[in-house]
Amino acid sequence: MANAGGTEFQDRGLPLTALAVAAGRAVESSRPDPLVVDPFAAELVRAANSHVEMPTQWPANPEDAPPLQQPLLLASIYIGLRTRFIDDFLRDAATVQTVILGAGLDTRAFRLQWPADSRIFEIDSSNVLAFKDSVLAGLSAASGAKRATLDADLSQPWRNSLIAAGFDPGLPTTWILEGLLPYLDAAGQDAVLDEVAALSAPGSRAVIERAVPLPKTDDLDAQLQEFSLKTGLPMSDLLARADPPDPVSILESAGWRCAQHTVQDLCTAYGRVISLAGTTAPATKATADDGGAEPPRSAEGQSRGGFVTAWL
Repeated sequence: MANAGGTEFQDRGLPLTALAVAAGRAVESSRPDPLVVDPFAAELVRAANSHVEMPTQWPANPEDAPPLQQPLLLASIYIGLRTRFIDDFLRDAATVQTVILGAGLDTRAFRLQWPADSRIFEIDSSNVLAFKDSVLAGLSAASGAKRATLDADLSQPWRNSLIAAGFDPGLPTTWILEGLLPYLDAAGQDAVLDEVAALSAPGSRAVIERAVPLPKTDDLDAQLQEFSLKTGLPMSDLLARADPPDPVSILESAGWRCAQHTVQDLCTAYGRVISLAGTTAPATKATADDGGAEPPRSAEGQSRGGFVTAWL
């Protein structure tokens, strides 16, 4: 995801996080038992020519992979679970409109089957969307739906731009918030969720990857200081993300019905363990975009917040 107000290293103007997610989908696609098959992911990573070497193949012996690649391989397991979960949500009772907030290098418009009258709106920064479009055009990829891309910073107002691009607030909409909320501060998350509620007609639905609520303790402050030093991300940004709003509370107060899903729920449903050696490990102990630092964790030690599915 890009253009959410955070500081990120970039290759060709691309957020390293977006490339890491595409690499994770490529790794998942290469497994003998893939949860997701993305035929475009590896080519997106290759075309970016990143200064960070990212694996795009699941190795025969993942435990023997170079130490710097092992965190990315772990992350690919989580990305595979997350991608499949959202794919399955999209396949169930699709709406005419789908909005992908912070679309990054997502390729669902091209790799999933869509009803003939479907419209997909992808929102992100123009450089990310233009890079993706150029690579996919070179692969002769065709979208199965009418697709519109929208350059917008989701930490700023974006409603009018979405409507100007052809979005109809009077029609049921499916909203995808994947890898977005953790990169917005608490106020930004609140604003995005409020807009989703305000722009949704009856029959709308949403799938949301939650941000992790962090306890306000001396221990957390020390973790944040260390994380800030290793990543260069200002402490003020980190603290602003420490107490995110609850998507369930916001949507239920607007009349939505919600269900919550933990990462372990996904592991159980899809028969995966987030581990390279048979021992459960954190979903993202260290990824390329955080410079190898251990992300701050919730009181339960989780570095991922799980998911919310919602219906209006």
